Amino acid sequence: MSLIRIALRMTAVMALKGRTLAGDNVLDSEIGVFREKDQGFYLKKKDRFIAVYTDAANAQADEARNLLENGLVSLSIEYGVTDAMVLEEPDPEDPDKMIESVIPGIPYTSRMPEFYLDILGRQIRSCLQGSTSEPADVFRGLFSRVTKQSVERADSDNNGERVAAQKLTYTLDALRDPVFATDVIEGLPFARFLALLDAGTPDDQALAGLIRSEIPAAPETDEEVQARIGSTAAEMQALGFGLFEDADASSIANRVTIQTPGAVPVEVS
Repeated sequence: MSLIRIALRMTAVMALKGRTLAGDNVLDSEIGVFREKDQGFYLKKKDRFIAVYTDAANAQADEARNLLENGLVSLSIEYGVTDAMVLEEPDPEDPDKMIESVIPGIPYTSRMPEFYLDILGRQIRSCLQGSTSEPADVFRGLFSRVTKQSVERADSDNNGERVAAQKLTYTLDALRDPVFATDVIEGLPFARFLALLDAGTPDDQALAGLIRSEIPAAPETDEEVQARIGSTAAEMQALGFGLFEDADASSIANRVTIQTPGAVPVEVS
């Protein structure tokens, strides 16, 4: 689990709700929100929609065992327009009788759906980049830079028809997950994210509690250093941390001799 990835998704959803043509129809992690059936593309939500989710993450290797590094995170935002479709199917109680049902579906694109797609895409970008709302500001603070962005058609049918939905993907250089509670500093982005959850619904508050349970208080000094750099116990001793805890006092050297070429040896206590 990555706490920063959670924060990126949730603050993006908060920032977008009610601020685009999609209204409050902004979904968190409903991957494959629309899918193909024999009758065409459909989804449960009406009108225009936005779905936010995170995909792959890639952290560059370095000399430390930094297992809490998030690195480059792919944040994807699917958005589209829907239309009502009338579907005829046999009545389950009377197979000889046909019944009609109306379901919202994603139409094949044309001039106006494509127009609204581009407007919606622009609104998403403008909201995440320029909105002064607290969720949008927190969202921007959770990454240091955008390394790549792309827009593509979200899906198509088996005949190659293009549907009125697109996917915007940002590759973000995300912050590292907090290691200890002391890393969650008031006024900084992750602490502000938790404050947003605390001010939200009871479900949001419960999620904030679960997130906090994954961020322990800082332990004793040596253990904190070990957790931050991901070292083994042997490496910690080699660095001088906890070196003398289990050592026999008689085995500890208290005087060493230092000699450099061409100089007189010097004994140091």
